Amino acid sequence: ALVMRELAEALQMKLGNLHYYYATKDDLVLSVLEAEAQIDLEAIAEGITQHNDAETAFRAIVGNLVARWRGQSGMLFLALNNLAAHNEMYRQLYNRIYLRFYDALEGLLKEMNPALTGEEISLRVRLITALIDGSSMQIRVGKKHAYLERVRQQAMNIAHDK
Repeated sequence: ALVMRELAEALQMKLGNLHYYYATKDDLVLSVLEAEAQIDLEAIAEGITQHNDAETAFRAIVGNLVARWRGQSGMLFLALNNLAAHNEMYRQLYNRIYLRFYDALEGLLKEMNPALTGEEISLRVRLITALIDGSSMQIRVGKKHAYLERVRQQAMNIAHDK
């Protein structure tokens, strides 16, 4: 439903200027999705640098991502997921974004569980990411803080094989 002409009017710019930066609607949508993912990756990096130990950083990052993905960020990733099912360009972006999420979280898990194999860490990070993704889709969860704490605890259980 995105119409570039209407968007240009809403932004009070000429359509040609909008097309200069984004030749197609897909180019614009891909750029927005990439920018949103970058914000999340920066939040992960910030969580890592702000905390002294991997476990505290991990808990903070999970909480931050759940909170972000329950809002606008989650809506964008849901749209990306749907678009990726039907379009190779979006599928490639989806893979690039999630590989960056996995890479960022794998280091923390390795630090938390040095005895785990790379394959096991990779699997756990994907399970944790699926938990975070899925938790953002639950709208009737009771008290938000209690729910967030349960998601954090389940992510910790996956990280520690409990």
